[in-house]
Amino acid sequence: MKTRLFVITTLLLLAALLPATAAYAAADTKDVEKELMCQCGCTMVVDVCDCGTADQMREKIAGMLSDGQDKGSIVAYFVDQYGEKVLATPTKQGFNLVAWIGPFAAVLAGGTGLFFLLRAWSRKGKREDEETSDEMTVPVVASETNAYRSQLETELRRFREEGTL
Repeated sequence: MKTRLFVITTLLLLAALLPATAAYAAADTKDVEKELMCQCGCTMVVDVCDCGTADQMREKIAGMLSDGQDKGSIVAYFVDQYGEKVLATPTKQGFNLVAWIGPFAAVLAGGTGLFFLLRAWSRKGKREDEETSDEMTVPVVASETNAYRSQLETELRRFREEGTL
């Protein structure tokens, strides 16, 4: 009786683990597919491409996973087969390092250049404002102020009489 119970328990555990191992294998397949570009010319990752080439690559990946190969060896196989163009992301070594560092360096250099350019423009503008304000300052004579004030009052009176103000 105990043996029968042990066998049934073992079979139930195996049946419960079988879908989990299939899901684990499927997750591994998806992980590898996300690392590789389809070679049909569509420039899509194998994970999302629907062409026959992607299907062949998926079958090859599934077969290699079922043979017990890991993700690294499968990716290495495809790199040997198609070259580095099969990788979804460039390797972080050699000349490919430029693809990783280049954009950040360009943004940093552009931001630094823009900072210095804007600072120089603002300083130039302040200097020009100071120079023009010195040139435009004219001493006002009291008699001119009185003449302008009387002209302003005359004009305001005329507008009030005409009803436009």
